[in-house]
Amino acid sequence: MLIVFLILLSSFVNLSSEQKCNRERMSVWNAEQRLICDLLDNYQVKWGRPVRNMSEDVEVRFGLQLIHISDLDEKNQVLITNQWQIYEWDDEALTWDPEDYDNLMDIRLPIKRIWQPDVTLYNYADTRLEEKREVLATVYYNGTVLWKPMSIFKSTCQIDIRRFPYDRQNCTMKFGSWTYDSSKVNLQFYRNIHQFDLRSYVLSNEWAITYNNASRNEEKYDCCPEIYVDLKFNITLERRGGFYNYILILPCVLLSCLTCILFWLPPESPSKLVLGMNIFTSFFVLLLLLYKNMPSNAEHIPRIGAYYCLNMGMIATSTFLCAIVVHIYFRGNGPMPPMLRRVFLEWLAPLFLMVPHTNIYQQHAVNGLVPPIKATCDGDKFEKFELLKERFKSAGDKRTVTATNNDSLETLEMMNDHSSHHHHHHHHHPVSQENSIAQQIQQQISASITFMTVESDLKEIRDFLRTTRKRMEDKEAKAKTVNDWKQVALVLDRTFFFIYLTAIIICLIVMFPR
Repeated sequence: MLIVFLILLSSFVNLSSEQKCNRERMSVWNAEQRLICDLLDNYQVKWGRPVRNMSEDVEVRFGLQLIHISDLDEKNQVLITNQWQIYEWDDEALTWDPEDYDNLMDIRLPIKRIWQPDVTLYNYADTRLEEKREVLATVYYNGTVLWKPMSIFKSTCQIDIRRFPYDRQNCTMKFGSWTYDSSKVNLQFYRNIHQFDLRSYVLSNEWAITYNNASRNEEKYDCCPEIYVDLKFNITLERRGGFYNYILILPCVLLSCLTCILFWLPPESPSKLVLGMNIFTSFFVLLLLLYKNMPSNAEHIPRIGAYYCLNMGMIATSTFLCAIVVHIYFRGNGPMPPMLRRVFLEWLAPLFLMVPHTNIYQQHAVNGLVPPIKATCDGDKFEKFELLKERFKSAGDKRTVTATNNDSLETLEMMNDHSSHHHHHHHHHPVSQENSIAQQIQQQISASITFMTVESDLKEIRDFLRTTRKRMEDKEAKAKTVNDWKQVALVLDRTFFFIYLTAIIICLIVMFPR
């Protein structure tokens, strides 16, 4: 305990000795040195306000000269600026007559040896204990003190990232006396400049200043009954989006175009699903890049992030629906519900100017390449076939009867000739007559057998044609059903394309600046 007391006593003695001038060598001093020695020796207490009447206040004129915007940390919501602080006040203990000191009008004094206002940054966000750089203060003969310390401020700034990377941020820096109320320290603007002084400002590569002003406010806090004065400096920063146009925006637009192509690929193409998954992965990578620059506890998400999520959702939905479309395209052979046919084939297909898909035979029939009587398979053919068969049968019976009658007449004539010439030619032609009759009977039998064979063949042909017609009708009905399902798949894909295109256009209009 004694050691600590001795250390504090020696420090106080050293501090006192530093404050006193060695007047033994005053004869060799110049006027400035003599003036500084006289002012500091007579300066009693540097922590008291420099006024003789305690009822008076000290008017402190404060200003900021912005030099450079070092960074705006969106993730930590901290604005880092390089500035010059400007303090000006009147100190009644620092006055002199210039005639006594070779007409010396101003001097420089260390700020720690005189009183200084405790003006601090209220929204301070720095781990350092001191943001000011130690510089000398300029003191004029009438007691006016001008102090311009260089400072690097880290202030809190509420970040609004909804329009990133074309966002505007409004940041405020609040300065005021930490312990003196308005009755003791009257804080005013330096030379009535109600904004940041930008005469020495160095342009930032990322941010452009669009608005700049300051205001003086009087506020009463819950802790104290007095009224405290503060100065609020407001600045609006607009981000220069040139860098992000190539990092985030251009890949996003290109991936959106690829997503539009995804809906135009044919359903039977195996690369459709692969392309959809690759685009989904690319948007996820862009979302990770965006996440690194955004605060994790933001109240709102950036619109470009919502755009990424929308694309990922649309691509995931498109991939899922693509599987449904492929399934419909290849396995849609069941009966189609009437409502589905009415919506997709009768309403949406004409709306999208889509031509119905037909097979080659139907297309030729439509174009007139196949005669109408051969382009369809109906029952008229078989009715004509039956009529033709009856005509053929009637003609065959008539021809047989005619042949039989002729043969009978010839037989009667031959028999008459035989009876009239019997006495002349008895037993002359018995073998010839028998052969003629046998030939006639054989011809009749052959004609009957031939007709029966032809009738049996025609029956087989009729059954075969009926079976063929049934197969053709079933095949044509199945092909028509499959074509209808394929058409529904294509219309469904085209519907998703227009929905996605509409959503993307609306998002781009909302997200991008006009």
